[in-house]
Amino acid sequence: MTVPKRFDVLRFMGTLLKVFAWISLILSILSAIGIVLLPQMGSLGDFFGPYASFIGSGTSAIIAGLLVLLGGLLYFVMLYAMGEIILLQIAVEENTRLTAALLLKMHQDSQVEPQSPPYAGGFANEPAPYQ
Repeated sequence: MTVPKRFDVLRFMGTLLKVFAWISLILSILSAIGIVLLPQMGSLGDFFGPYASFIGSGTSAIIAGLLVLLGGLLYFVMLYAMGEIILLQIAVEENTRLTAALLLKMHQDSQVEPQSPPYAGGFANEPAPYQ
C-alpha cells in the first residue's frame, strides 16, 4: 500500500538546500586554495586589491584559507542539515498517513457483520422465521 506524494514544493526546497550545500562546500574549498596561493601569484596579487594586502604573508594566507574553509564547512553542514530536516519531516508525515490508513483498514477488516437477532415476536407456538 502506498500513499500519494504530497508537498512537492517542500521536497524541491529540501533538495535545493542540499544542492546549495554542496555548491558552498566546493566554492569554499576553491576559495581557500585561492587565498593560500594568492601571495605566490606576485603581480596578480595587485589585481585582487585590498584582499591581497590583507592576506600578505604566507602564514596569514594559510590562516585565512583555513578560516574560509572552516566557514564553508559550517555553511555546508547547516544547509545540508536543513535540507535533510525538511525531507525527514515529509517522510514522517508519509509514514504517519500510511500507518493510519493501514490501521483503519485493519479495523474495518476485523469488524464482524452484525446479524439480525432471531425473531422474538409473534405467538409462543409459532417458530421463529430465522431459525
